[in-house]
Amino acid sequence: MAKLMTIDIVTPEKRIFEGKITELTAPGTDGEFGILPEHAPFATAIEPGVVTIVKENGEREMLAVSGGYIEVTRYKVVLLVESAEREGEVDMDTLKRRKEEKEKLLKTKDRKDVDYDMIQVTLAREIARLRANEILGRRQKR
Repeated sequence: MAKLMTIDIVTPEKRIFEGKITELTAPGTDGEFGILPEHAPFATAIEPGVVTIVKENGEREMLAVSGGYIEVTRYKVVLLVESAEREGEVDMDTLKRRKEEKEKLLKTKDRKDVDYDMIQVTLAREIARLRANEILGRRQKR
């Protein structure tokens, strides 16, 4: 029997996945990395991209994540991300439209405006989600 580890994938809104897996790959700040059971403990930031998990039944699942953090212990992985979406869960046209709206709004603002920083943060989040979902779409087609 293959060795297993437990994973929790959590966003601010909900738990996306909880279960046993045999393998995980994720986009780190220094490139993509893999995790297997009994991995050395560590914690690091996650970049926007695709997280791939292999469930205990061998099924592979890919999620578009827009950044966050991962904590790894010998038999447990906790992935805290801003967003995590399966292919088809997000309307790409809507994401693109929201990004464009934020870009236009930002151009009408001055750095001294009260909401300027919040608009920048929202724009960055939309760009990260869009990028992660585009990567997921390309990987699913392979």
